[in-house]
Amino acid sequence: MAETDAERFRKEAEDCRHLAEKAISPLDKEAWLRLAADWLKLAQDAESRGGRWFRT
Repeated sequence: MAETDAERFRKEAEDCRHLAEKAISPLDKEAWLRLAADWLKLAQDAESRGGRWFRT
């Protein structure tokens, strides 16, 4: 089964959270966590559209 956009966005958010855990600089950690939050927002938006970001 093909991965939905929402699933892909959630994986991107998880990757950002892992990078935040490894960040040495507090500024880098904050930036990674902001990116993770943005990816999660995209996932939620995609889910409200049926799992896909764009409908064709």
